[in-house]
Amino acid sequence: MFGKYLLQTTFENRLKSMDYNQTVLSHLQRFWKHHDIKRFTWALGRIVEELPDFQVFQVIPNHEDEPWVYVSSGIGPFLGQEFFIISPFETPEHIETLAMLASASMHYPDQFQLGKTVNIGRPWVEQSSFQHFLISLPYPYGQELEYMDNVRFFWLLPITHQERLFLDTHSVEELETRFDEVGIDYLDINRASTIVD
Repeated sequence: MFGKYLLQTTFENRLKSMDYNQTVLSHLQRFWKHHDIKRFTWALGRIVEELPDFQVFQVIPNHEDEPWVYVSSGIGPFLGQEFFIISPFETPEHIETLAMLASASMHYPDQFQLGKTVNIGRPWVEQSSFQHFLISLPYPYGQELEYMDNVRFFWLLPITHQERLFLDTHSVEELETRFDEVGIDYLDINRASTIVD
């Protein structure tokens, strides 16, 4: 009797997850109206059990000067937020990174809020020296992308080690002011730090 109930509940949860992923895709398609968007899953690690329907959407650029964008889909119903990475080139590393961070955020939600930093333990892309992300508002795209009903989309902005240390004694707003003053190229995988020792 209980087994049947549990199976039904699991089935209903899977349907809700699939509906949610479709909602995310529709949101992205409205924002990137003329772009192809691919859907990926991740089949390794604990996220397979925690979020079996977790997906990453890849927004494909139409022109060489446009970035690749990778967007998580699956943690929104639990945490009210999703993450995205803006990349100068295509790489499956971002799918793995988003899956890893989605799993971690389910265990440590307080550490994955707006304005927090995340150390991913390796370069965010090959040949980069940056291992930290700042969880940021989606400045390049604005509120049209940020808000989807009760879910917000936050940008994982790669920052230097010096910028990460700066945040130990300064506010995120102060660091963002430095970014604005310098005019950082966030697609330069080894841009100069805005904080000089």
